[in-house]
Amino acid sequence: LIMEPSTEETKSTGTRWNICVDGSAINWSSFYTVFNNLRKSDDYTIVSHVHCDTKTYLDMKFKPDNIKQDYEAKMIGVHQSKWELVWRRKDSKRSTQEIITNLAEEYRTDVLVLGYHGRKGPKEDPTLLGSNVDLIAKEPICPLLVIKNEELRKDKEGNGYRFVVCMDGREKSYKSLDTTIKLMDKENDEVIILTVTRSMIDCDKIESNTNDILEEAEVKHHKFELLERDHDEKYFEALVDYINIDDTPYIDFVVLANRGVYHKAVIGKDKYLGKVAKQILLNSKANVLL
Repeated sequence: LIMEPSTEETKSTGTRWNICVDGSAINWSSFYTVFNNLRKSDDYTIVSHVHCDTKTYLDMKFKPDNIKQDYEAKMIGVHQSKWELVWRRKDSKRSTQEIITNLAEEYRTDVLVLGYHGRKGPKEDPTLLGSNVDLIAKEPICPLLVIKNEELRKDKEGNGYRFVVCMDGREKSYKSLDTTIKLMDKENDEVIILTVTRSMIDCDKIESNTNDILEEAEVKHHKFELLERDHDEKYFEALVDYINIDDTPYIDFVVLANRGVYHKAVIGKDKYLGKVAKQILLNSKANVLL
């Protein structure tokens, strides 16, 4: 099933979400987290599915028609101008990741949403990312939200999410903050600007700049956190410890660029995932926005 953008859809002024689904539990978590929580009244939601006709062995819940019926049922009561389902058949010329990326471009996606793993579940080797996340995160055409856990605002203190935005002073990290501000609930959600001490980072400038940005955007709850690393602690380890350990605030979403300050050192690679971003994806308990 391929549905062309409607007249109403083209008038949408909010965020254009593209939630990739395959019938698995983690992708239902992706849907609920976005559609029932992050989505705002003027947003537009695309639920997309790439299917392969040769996989006749799949369980009924993973069959394309059944997945379509399940998601259509969840849309009951939501005006048809606010959503659409896009089912695309996989061909032999393109990978699933290529089709997902093409769909994101075709439907002018603002945020692409993927489950951390697919219907087969997490990788047995914890050092490996799922293939869709791994390949798409290397060169995302738009912000990529990777869902690890279903997070519901009603379960949160004050009905608010907590976003941690990892800042190193680069333009990409400021763009990550801009995306966060656009997606968050400025009244109830909280933003924590997280910076780790490094020789090339001007922490005072980051604190001042981000405070000005958040104040101008009228974000009600925000603060700056500066992490001091132990002498033998790696940069990503300091971030992961802050995100995961129990004596820090519970984090719902961690936000960072897909490449860090040393990205130019990777010679001859246009498509790659930075070391810090990869380690956050692998080890963070929170959902990740790249």
